[in-house]
Amino acid sequence: MHKLRWNDLQYVHAVAEQGSLSAASRTLGVNHATVLRRIALLEASCEVKLFDRQKDGYRLRPEGRALLASLKLMDHASARIRRSLDSTAKGIEGTFRLATTDTIACLLLPDHLENFRKVHPNVKIEVAVSNDPIDLSLSGAEILVRPGPDLPPELSGHKVGTVDFGVFGSPEYLARIRDLPVSAHKWLGTAPGFAGSTVGEWQLSNVENRLEFSADSFLMLAALAERGLGLAMLPAFVGEKSGQLEPLGSVAGLPFTGLWVATHKDFRQQRDIEALLEFFAAAMRRDTRQDTPAA
Repeated sequence: MHKLRWNDLQYVHAVAEQGSLSAASRTLGVNHATVLRRIALLEASCEVKLFDRQKDGYRLRPEGRALLASLKLMDHASARIRRSLDSTAKGIEGTFRLATTDTIACLLLPDHLENFRKVHPNVKIEVAVSNDPIDLSLSGAEILVRPGPDLPPELSGHKVGTVDFGVFGSPEYLARIRDLPVSAHKWLGTAPGFAGSTVGEWQLSNVENRLEFSADSFLMLAALAERGLGLAMLPAFVGEKSGQLEPLGSVAGLPFTGLWVATHKDFRQQRDIEALLEFFAAAMRRDTRQDTPAA
């Protein structure tokens, strides 16, 4: 069988990402014919057809879609290696990726990134946003700011504090139903894919059958609660920063979770990564409850 080389696979990745040969050729810095020839040779040598040509461009066949996920991981790994080599040679400068959730990215990070620019003017940060813990781990990021009770084994970092949760609703909604028991309220909850999360487990035990709407984003749930559509269990900082929500104070057993600033274990002891890790760990400690010493 033909020995696959990353140079060959880059052409597949570029066409899949860009959707056409011409766009892929511009991305790769080669001509249109080169892209077509390299993909044709790869398909012939592997005896598999990766693309269907359609009027609006090239579309991956099922065989190609199975390959694309692996190509993305290879691309992220290649980028991390390049950044690591650059930083070793030049010091703390260059471009790094930070992965986190939408609530942290939108409500907490901007102030810290403003301060970061003053401390590290030669470093650029790409912020990758996802609310899926698996996506965060596979994001290709050097720094991850993620909630959770602990870190997966491939990560290493600091527990910077505790994120408390609260139940929030609009003033108008709360005025109408404040005296009702928790189980009688209209609820806005996390989507089924987050059933194993801190909020998902609380929701399953207390209000699972009362959900009016569900979402995989606390920002979305907050927006729905602001419209008076029900109660939402939110990270306390989300509800407090809303300006249009009030807490429901009569809920017992509110959940909480840890907040971590981490990196992949392979990156530890690299001077630039350690500097970024320490900066964002110190910054995020100011946004969380510190009832125990930070790990």
